[in-house]
Parts: sequence; structure tokens; C-alpha cells
Amino acid sequence: MSRKIILNALVIGSLVIAGVVLWKVFSQPLPLPDAPSDSPAAMTPSQDAKYSFPELRVADETISPADLKWEFDLHTSLPQFEDSDEHLGIPKPNEAEKPEPIKITDGPELRERIITSVVERKVLFHFVRQKTKGAILDDPSRYQKCLSQHKEAIESKAEFFSQSKSRELLKTKLCEEDLVKQYLDEVIFKGITVTPEEVASYYRKHEKSYKKPLRVILRQIVTATETKAAELRKEIKPNNFAALARQNSISPEADNGGLMGPFSKEQLPTLFDIVFNMGIGEISGVIKSEYGFHILMPIERLSPQTQPLAEVSPAIRSELLRIKKLEVYQTWLNTAMNAISVSAPNAGVTP
Repeated sequence: MSRKIILNALVIGSLVIAGVVLWKVFSQPLPLPDAPSDSPAAMTPSQDAKYSFPELRVADETISPADLKWEFDLHTSLPQFEDSDEHLGIPKPNEAEKPEPIKITDGPELRERIITSVVERKVLFHFVRQKTKGAILDDPSRYQKCLSQHKEAIESKAEFFSQSKSRELLKTKLCEEDLVKQYLDEVIFKGITVTPEEVASYYRKHEKSYKKPLRVILRQIVTATETKAAELRKEIKPNNFAALARQNSISPEADNGGLMGPFSKEQLPTLFDIVFNMGIGEISGVIKSEYGFHILMPIERLSPQTQPLAEVSPAIRSELLRIKKLEVYQTWLNTAMNAISVSAPNAGVTP
């Protein structure tokens, strides 16, 4: 039976491991339960019975149900360990392209995804050990970063890591991830480049994405009452708008003289459309919104333009590099999954 079939067949009750799917691991952050408890291990006995974790075996290592439950507790209590900016050195998509996190309650899907993440890490770690014959693992200098992260995490969350077993599991997790990342950077991703021609080709294909519409830079004053806004409106002139904003506005940009933007019409609420028809330095009347009472003054108008290739090249190069790394990583992951045994002994599944 192939390794992929074995992994797909690991079933305990209603929990099914649906294979190591890369997109689940780092294109979408693992979701938090809708109502997490205050304690790191706060599952009730009935919940634990319904959604119990399996015992797994990856290569020569046994991963106990308690170890997987710890990973679950780590995620639900300290989600920064699952939602890092990069996954094994592969940047996530740009903020605007990231999908919304999936909001689900604790249950088979959340636990399946946590198991998927653990199995992937373990498979890759053992594959690196196999490929390097222990060369990377036996070098003490390679553990400096993960041990430093380990120390910082324990100091910042002393209560969660109060038990020695918890501290040891954290050290294992951080160092396995970092050692795999080092191998990826030094071996798998070595030589991956993006040429100027590739950047130019991507720009041509996506040129519409780099067109900027008419935009306006403005200042605003926001007050809590209409009376206060009306009083200020009588005083405001273009040369004292910034000072009055600092003194009276309740909006976050008050410290910067009410300066906002640049914004296109699509980026502002429709009640602000007025600023696109106002002259520079012209002051609006009092505008009511759910946030308070606004007074607006456009100070600069930016004409529609297309960002030149030279301006957007760094961002394009970064995205193309991410895509190439993702493709290479997926191939490498598939190779590792076929090389390292994965089983659930108590479920009667064997290689």
C-alpha cells in the first residue's frame, strides 16, 4: 500500500486525515475555535471522547495522542506558533490576496488540519535526516535559532510551558521546523531565481492590476457632537485646519493634523464622495456618519496613472519567487511522503 493511501486511511472515529495537503498548512491559517477556553487543556471529557486523537508512527518515531493534544492546545492558546509570516521559508501571499481565516468550532476539521501539519513536519524532518545521513542534525551550531526561540517562548508564556514535557515538545517542534527550513534554503531552494524577462512578462499579463484611479489626499476633523462640529466649522480655514484637527478631532489621524490618504473613491464610504468634486483647500460642511461628525478638506489630487514596471518590479519578483518555491516544495513534499512511512498502529493500518 502506498504512503499516500496509508495517510488517507488513518481513521479514528470520525477523524480522517485527508492527506498532507500543502495549501491547508500555509495558504490558510489554522482556524481558532469559536469560543476558546481560558486554559490550555480545556476540553471536556465528552469532547475528548468524541474527537480523540490517534496514535501515529512516522518513520521510527511514535506520536502519541497526548502529543497531538498538546499541539492542539498550543494552537488554540498561542496561535502565533501556527500563523507565522512564512511557512518553512516560503512567504505567504500578499495581504490583499490572503483568504479569510476559516471560522469553525472545535471538531474533526480543526483537528484533522492540526494532525496534517504535524505529520508533514515529521515526514520532512525524517526525510532530511535520511537524505543528509544526520549531517545537519549533528551540527550544534544549527540549533542556535530554535533554542533562542524556545527560550523566548517559555519566558513569555511561563504558565503554558510550566511542565517539562511541554517545554520539551516545544523545543522539538521549533527545532524540527528550523532544521527543515535550513535544508530547504541550502539545498531545495538553492538556485531558484527570477529573471527580468519573467518579471516583465508577468507585468504585461497583469497590467490592469497596476492601474491607479483618481485619488485624493485629505484632512479631516471628527467630533462626537454636531454642535462641536458646527462651532469648529465657523473657525476652520485652510491654514489652521491641521492645528484644529490636532486639538479637537477624535479620529486616530488627529495627531497628524487629520491627514489621510491617498484614497480612491472605492476606498472611502459613499458619503465621502463629495471630496472628489471639491477644489483643493475647499472645506466641506458637517457630514454625519456612524463614527461622528466630519469636516473634510482635500489637499491634493492624484491623477489616474499606471504604475511603471520599475516601481512594481520588486513586488512582482517576490511573488514569482514565492510561486516557484511553492512548486518546488510541493514536488519535494510528495517525494518525502513516498519515502517516509506513516501509519496508525492502533487502527490496524500498516505499510
